[in-house]
Amino acid sequence: MELRNIYCVILWVIATFEATRSESPDYWDQVARNELRRALNVRKIEKRPKNVVFFLGDGMGITTLTASRIYKGQLNGRRGEEGTLSFENFPHVGLSKTYNDDAQVPDSAGTATAFFCGKKAALGVIGLNSNAKLDVCSTAAGNEMSSILEWAQEAGKATGLVTTTRITHATPAGTYAHTPNRDWEYDGEIPAADRGRCKDIATQLIDSDPGRHIRVIFGGGRRMFLPTSAGGSRGDGLNLIDRWLREKSQLRPGKTFYVRNFTEMDQLDAANTDYVLGLFNSDHMKYELEREKTVNQSDREPSLKEMVEKAIDILVARNTGFFLAVEGGKIDHGHHAGQAKKAMHDVVAFDQAIEMAVNKLGTEDTLFVVTADHSHTLSMGGYAKRGGSILGFGGTANTLNTEPSHIHPDERVPYLTLAYANGPGGGMWFKRNYSDPGSIQPGPEDDNFIQDAGIKLGIESHGGEDVAIYANGPFAHLFHTLHEQNYIPVAIDYAACYRNQDAPHCREAETTGPTSKPEVGSTSVMSSSPTEPRTTTPTLFDPASSSTLSSNTASPAAYSSSPQVTTPSTGSSNTFSFLLISTIAFAVLIRGRPF
Repeated sequence: MELRNIYCVILWVIATFEATRSESPDYWDQVARNELRRALNVRKIEKRPKNVVFFLGDGMGITTLTASRIYKGQLNGRRGEEGTLSFENFPHVGLSKTYNDDAQVPDSAGTATAFFCGKKAALGVIGLNSNAKLDVCSTAAGNEMSSILEWAQEAGKATGLVTTTRITHATPAGTYAHTPNRDWEYDGEIPAADRGRCKDIATQLIDSDPGRHIRVIFGGGRRMFLPTSAGGSRGDGLNLIDRWLREKSQLRPGKTFYVRNFTEMDQLDAANTDYVLGLFNSDHMKYELEREKTVNQSDREPSLKEMVEKAIDILVARNTGFFLAVEGGKIDHGHHAGQAKKAMHDVVAFDQAIEMAVNKLGTEDTLFVVTADHSHTLSMGGYAKRGGSILGFGGTANTLNTEPSHIHPDERVPYLTLAYANGPGGGMWFKRNYSDPGSIQPGPEDDNFIQDAGIKLGIESHGGEDVAIYANGPFAHLFHTLHEQNYIPVAIDYAACYRNQDAPHCREAETTGPTSKPEVGSTSVMSSSPTEPRTTTPTLFDPASSSTLSSNTASPAAYSSSPQVTTPSTGSSNTFSFLLISTIAFAVLIRGRPF
């Protein structure tokens, strides 16, 4: 090895040590003070939002959030536990009770009906109230419920729908479909006797309200819209993509587009696109881990972040305000397959899309809501060391010996930090030699590794515990405690004044100018005139000095929605050393010789 490479390795090892060693006791005091300062200075925004962006992480339970937060940090070379997902910095947080009308542990159809339509429904049923029965077509008529996407359309808003699953899958279908069976995605899935009475989900998206009025539709599931003669699944011979194009082209000639890959989507001119249908896969879209490795970049699928960004550009160009529903659906699929790494990687991609959207739109005129439909049986246990790989071992034999001393020697067995209560990995622990990790192929860090599970199932099941709700922007404070899941669209409707017109803020003029981004550190108190938002601005308090701060001298950190931790010198030296040594190592590598 050349001398310069040895220098680089040594310097990088030192830098890594500096970045990952334990924080000083004073550091934690400062962290707590900064968190308290931010909490005391949270500002309520009480005005009608021009836009609403609803993000749904399918299957993104609390354990998934924790594990993904650590995974994200470790992808970036950190220990992970100290970090956050971007939306975890939102100032308002609540919990959602996810059970279906007839099920203790829910499915995505009943939950989608709850958080889009405002009423709980039976497991497997979409857009129908609790009078409808699973698989019974005759119970659909008369029991249909409208969704918040339809309420937004009726209020004059442009609407969009983005997902990484089939666009006809349970969660996205909750915005536009009414069906007693979530599996009726195309005609062939409906019993022959019912096909004349109940429409399949794909047909509803193209032909019925509110689906046919959605301006931006991005996702997978192309085969649900195509006849078998064109490589699709439809037995009725209909080409619903052609039907959609003909109808929309007559309505908006030259401004209607169908796209099939990132390149075609990227070439869309937002200002000249009134309707777009993007179907990027015949089935569900790829896991982000797989999408990133696509060889043919010109024909690749867009990422969730790319789809959301293009959708926002198109909807903003309408200048009417908009409602956009976004699903990170592959999180759920990773869990069902028992592949925690894939699920967590899709959480990180989901987080990137949210961070981009917040930075692009700001939170003064846009309400952001981030939640999940349900959880999974993923658990995180053992006594792994701080900074240990989240995909690694929580319990060990004689390798790390990290368990507390009270653990009996007979119980010092190797097991992974992440495991499922049930799923494809059932019984795998007995077949794997964790005392010799190198013998396990694929290994725990591999993209296709299946986690251990307690009970053998072909597909891992959902979990029934509560899930988190994160909110930012106008009326985000309405999410603040334990909520029934069907409360979510009711609260959004109140804030956005779609159906609700009685609240005082709904009678005030809506902001129609360019969507603005809040200034970090802004200390101005907004006007109380009829066209301005009513805000609650608390007295600023500095817990470090136990004194009240003047609003003219408050630090930017007091107002930022993201953590801005000011660490004392004993803690900040770690970061400085890391940056300094990393810079030296990089310079050595570039110069080709040591200094």
